[in-house]
Amino acid sequence: MKLLYQEYFGFRQAPFNVTPDPGFLYLSASHREGLAQISYGIKAHRGFIVLTGEVGTGKTTLIHALLKDLDGNTQTALLFSAIMNSLDLLRCVCEEFNLVEPLQPAREAHDYLSLLNEFLLQNYRKGQTCALIIDEAQNLSAEVLESIRLLSNFETATDKLLQILLVGQPELAVRINRPELRQLKQRVTLRYQLRPLSLQECENYVANRLHIAGGPPALFTKRALEAIYIYSAGIPRLVNVLGDNALLTAFALGKKEVDNSIIREVAEDLALSTTPVFSPAEQLSQTRSDAVRAPRSEGKWIEPKGAGTQNSLGNAPVSSVIPLNQGNVPVRFFDALVAQLTEGMGPMANIVLRDQVRQLGHRIESFPKIKLGKLIESTGQEILDVSMRQEFLRTASELIKGLQGTPLESERAERTMSNPKQTGRSQA
Repeated sequence: MKLLYQEYFGFRQAPFNVTPDPGFLYLSASHREGLAQISYGIKAHRGFIVLTGEVGTGKTTLIHALLKDLDGNTQTALLFSAIMNSLDLLRCVCEEFNLVEPLQPAREAHDYLSLLNEFLLQNYRKGQTCALIIDEAQNLSAEVLESIRLLSNFETATDKLLQILLVGQPELAVRINRPELRQLKQRVTLRYQLRPLSLQECENYVANRLHIAGGPPALFTKRALEAIYIYSAGIPRLVNVLGDNALLTAFALGKKEVDNSIIREVAEDLALSTTPVFSPAEQLSQTRSDAVRAPRSEGKWIEPKGAGTQNSLGNAPVSSVIPLNQGNVPVRFFDALVAQLTEGMGPMANIVLRDQVRQLGHRIESFPKIKLGKLIESTGQEILDVSMRQEFLRTASELIKGLQGTPLESERAERTMSNPKQTGRSQA
């Protein structure tokens, strides 16, 4: 349907639809890395992969991009519908792989398993990959998640026959970390969490959509783009909602440009605040690396209360134990840090840590001590389990104190760095 403002602004199509249209795909650094991770995991037959992200960060859009990225040698089954039990899961998987006709009477679980096993073996012999992708996986029951784990048992002596990608909100990662699902957690070989857009990425995201839709590139003022970023907290879906309503408002006012006053008006109508609201699983872990700011009416900027001064647990900030002396962090320090991080997020720890180091503009081999506090805080945000995050931040702080040169702390840190597998929990 053609929107009212399309002809007014000269758009060929609506630029801010909230549907996951791959034609408008914009790959931020996080989305590009996420796509590379899940694509590699499936092509390399890594078995179990988990992709998480806050509501509206573009997980479903990334799935569509993945389907385009996979070659013709990959058979995929994509599940969106609610799966109530193990038998539903088997039926849906077989239907998606075209092994049974939809809406047929349910069969026995053994029948579905036999069909699936034969199908996977045949495709393996042909050199083809089979992938099962389940979206909104945070809604699955423990029974269904356990059944999905059992599907990963389809394997040869050397290879996994079925590649499984679970996609969901951050609550999915929290659930997988629970003791009753520890067998499933151990099967996960790759994990990635999508991050919201940065301010620059938000501006590029809007520009990309305007370009694809055929509209004027300077339609939004610089201040308007900053306001969009603030009110959306970098969530692409909210950027779309704000952008669409802002264009409609500008059209109604007879304006050819969208300024920050229009964005503020739209945000108020939508009941969006300048304080981003995250899920309960992330409320304790989410801090803004680029200092979310709130606009004053006179157009100046103020830091939100407590921003950038304390970590999300309410303890003394990790930055308070930053070594003040110059120089680089010893490489073995990162070995110990990876060991601690693995406790909280599994095999993805090394990849996540290196990604955080890269975002700060450095390499592990030459990382300055003065930035260590920022690195610990940003890395800790990736651990969704509260107790594990607390333990990581506590142990990391001890390691940092050891670099300051206090004899007792240095000795404790030396022992930990010499034996990275000795976690803070085992010391307690």
